[in-house]
Amino acid sequence: MSYDLGDLPATGIAFDSVTGDLYASSDFGVMLLSSGATSWAAAGTGLPYVEVAGLTIVPSARKLYAATHGRSAWALTLP
Repeated sequence: MSYDLGDLPATGIAFDSVTGDLYASSDFGVMLLSSGATSWAAAGTGLPYVEVAGLTIVPSARKLYAATHGRSAWALTLP
């Protein structure tokens, strides 16, 4: 398996217990490793290409919140 996240420092990790998906933030945004997948992908569209210092999932609201450096907080609706 490749798990091709690359040589990036992860600044935040969030696990979606509903779908089994894993989210990782870095200095370059938020990546998604879908349950059963071996390749990371961008977690969504519209998030600036900036440092994301932390991630929080609210399972009941199906939201992933990303706290960025200087670009506010962003919310991604989860499946």
